[in-house]
Amino acid sequence: MKAISLLLATMLTGSLAIAQPDFSVADSSAIHFEDGFVNAADLAHKLTFHLKTDTEKARAIFTWIALNIQFDVRKYAKPPSVGRFVAKSDKEMQRKNQDMQDRDAQLTLKLRKGVCQDYSNLYRTMSRAVGLECLTVTGVSRDFFKPHHLSDNPAHAWNVVKINGQWHLLDVTWGAGFVMNGRFVANFSPGYFMTPPAWFAQSHLPNIAEWQLLETQIEPKDFATQPLINFGQQDFQLLDFSQNIEYTADGLAQLRFKFSSAPSAFMVASSHADALIDFTKTIENGWVVLHFSANGLKHVTIYMGKSNQSALGWLAKFDVN
Repeated sequence: MKAISLLLATMLTGSLAIAQPDFSVADSSAIHFEDGFVNAADLAHKLTFHLKTDTEKARAIFTWIALNIQFDVRKYAKPPSVGRFVAKSDKEMQRKNQDMQDRDAQLTLKLRKGVCQDYSNLYRTMSRAVGLECLTVTGVSRDFFKPHHLSDNPAHAWNVVKINGQWHLLDVTWGAGFVMNGRFVANFSPGYFMTPPAWFAQSHLPNIAEWQLLETQIEPKDFATQPLINFGQQDFQLLDFSQNIEYTADGLAQLRFKFSSAPSAFMVASSHADALIDFTKTIENGWVVLHFSANGLKHVTIYMGKSNQSALGWLAKFDVN
């Protein structure tokens, strides 16, 4: 228990990076960009004018916001009251709503902090300024600390951006870092950019189902029963994983993960990280396979990292059927 408590106190978010195109140019532009901008459109144009593709522009904006906007823990804990506006038509309502989102984006840029709605509005405004079609999506999310009960899941906001005629999902708030013990921890997590919809749907449930971008949509009643995979981190590129716990002929449970660059250390724990579980690791055709006994378990959590001497971050949570 002591070892797990120490791990939870020091771990990096759940984070693993998905296999993606080479974003080194876009990321380098965002990392080394020297700005003094208080106008979101001007910032977006200066940040992206030399980039050749819409994908690079969308990525540079994601990276810049994730690295430069802090999560406002105080605002999250005590949200300000939001005024309502009236309109004579749907078109006027849409215009007023867009104006409000743009004003919010300007304030977020000025303060350099915000909550998920602010991150999303800033991304939307900057993307549209450089000709990208982008929307803010609202719904609920589930994370490491509240994976199972839909009623506990907080309201959340993220984005969809259209590139080459296809919508893509991203969450720049989660890309910026995470909150632990009431404090924001900056931790760039690029796996939340252009995330495959099936992966994104494990942790994000939009209010409008079509923004799942799935042919077969996840029902709200099934949302919190899915495995939860942590795919944001840039250190270990996750390529594929088990959809459920599998069982071998001798009754052992096993989980399979494929990385482009696999972590060296793994750990398996029971529900709520209250006990370590003995396991063995094998490599099979490029897959890391973890074998363990699931007898008496309700949930299992997998951790991974560079070594057993360093802090481990969580990789996955599975229900045991």
